[in-house]
Amino acid sequence: MTSLMPPPVTVRFALNGAQVAATTAGGRRLLDVLRRDLGLTGTKEGCGEGECGACAVLVDGELVNSCLVPVGQMDGHEIVTVEGLAGDGPLSPLQQSFHEVGGAQCGLCTPGMLLAAHALLVSGRPAGDRDIREAIAGNLCRCTGYTKIIEAVEAVAGDEEAAATLPALPAAAVDGASPVVTQGPSAGPELVRPTSLRDALERLAARPELLPVAGGTDIMVAFADGRAGPRPMLDLGGLDELRDIEIRHDELVIGALVTWEELRRSALVHSALPVLADVAAVFGAVAIRNRGTVGGSCVTASPAGDLLPVLLVTDALLEAVGPGGRRLIPATEFWTGYRETALGAGELLAAVHIPLVPDRQVRFRKVGTRRALAIAKVLVAVAWRPDDASDGQGAWRDVRVALGSVAARPIRAPRTEAALEGLVPDATLAQVAARTVIDEISPIDDVRSTAAYRRAVTGRVLRRMVLDTTSSRD
Repeated sequence: MTSLMPPPVTVRFALNGAQVAATTAGGRRLLDVLRRDLGLTGTKEGCGEGECGACAVLVDGELVNSCLVPVGQMDGHEIVTVEGLAGDGPLSPLQQSFHEVGGAQCGLCTPGMLLAAHALLVSGRPAGDRDIREAIAGNLCRCTGYTKIIEAVEAVAGDEEAAATLPALPAAAVDGASPVVTQGPSAGPELVRPTSLRDALERLAARPELLPVAGGTDIMVAFADGRAGPRPMLDLGGLDELRDIEIRHDELVIGALVTWEELRRSALVHSALPVLADVAAVFGAVAIRNRGTVGGSCVTASPAGDLLPVLLVTDALLEAVGPGGRRLIPATEFWTGYRETALGAGELLAAVHIPLVPDRQVRFRKVGTRRALAIAKVLVAVAWRPDDASDGQGAWRDVRVALGSVAARPIRAPRTEAALEGLVPDATLAQVAARTVIDEISPIDDVRSTAAYRRAVTGRVLRRMVLDTTSSRD
């Protein structure tokens, strides 16, 4: 039987330039350790689900939501909170700009906004208006002060001298210095940390109740609201063998622990299958993309999972590893029901294999209420090979159409595929495809949308996707 009071662990990390040794339950939220145990209340609790950004901190220079991070995963890492942003000074140039321009109002969102903007400004990437908006897209301002916030960030981005004084991280902790020691509650989920994939499988076989966790963007919410119960967690985050992106035997192979931000910025992905970068761009805000993983999205098996329709239309294979060895499961067989997969007892997802088919075209569309963190109302993915590969035109062959958020699991639409197969796309065919897909699906009403809306939007989106391919001939 699982104990409700797991043995505490001591987690050692650098925090704002000082060493910390925190003894507590490994599955407790980093947010709680920062605020309650260490007294760093600049990090705020807002939604508790990773949607507002008030709890954002930097981990090894990357923006993350501390409400979604098990503190046990922070062993050996460097954390920066808003208290450490200025280093030894009273305010950093960015904080000073927020003050002078009026970028702070009630203050709840300000720490997260500052850290999100800081991460952008020290990244070396462009920091124009569009880049700033994307960088803070996961940070909600309840006072509607976005204009002043953007102006404050732009003022620093346009001042080379000020921007140059922003440190990528605070000064490293002095070796041998006595750490800050804190004793927190041991109540909370246990976090078991394997050292290799083999070790993870052995631990899972010995303790089937272990709940695998990587980025935590879904599971930590489930723990917070009680859906996950008292189950102990199996931390897969340290298994670097599952983080590769490579081309192997005419397949793009993506490790299960590749994050969405890594997928988005991978030169190999942009070259081999750029639609994946398109999916990553709308998957979530930066703090979510820095933590969420490809494998996590697949195993969570949400019918609204952004990536899943693309895996269906590209005939992807999902590599499972477990007591019986390795096996490849076709995407069409992997999602078996609502949040259910074909993974067997003791199996973990190791990688996703996507065949690289010459001349294949793949398109993807997502409809949601918010670009940065919307759960999709409708997802549509389409793949085909044109007869005339030289200009991408001609009749469509090997058509695949897949949909999300319109059934209990992501699905293919075979009748719609048949309506498009072997024909040259035009306005008439686009309308036929729209009518066919509307008749083929049976969505439901739920808190995010209605069945009627989903039918209508799915038809409209598919119609537009077909029409868009004809524009070069018009």
